[in-house]
Amino acid sequence: MVTADSSLCIHCELLPKHDSSLLCARCKSMAGIRRLYLRRRGWTPHWDAHLLLLSQKAKLQKPLFSI
Repeated sequence: MVTADSSLCIHCELLPKHDSSLLCARCKSMAGIRRLYLRRRGWTPHWDAHLLLLSQKAKLQKPLFSI
């Protein structure tokens, strides 16, 4: 399983988180970014881990899905 630095903003990964949210103050101030990380119905820890894995693969420029 891939883990991320839990002290950094989940979006920009540059600045520390603001309060107990997943985003830094700069990212949290932008409505479009806030909306991306809004937990919706059906959002499970399994789905969260899946999204984290996909983002890590994208950073490493690996294929996201196998054919």
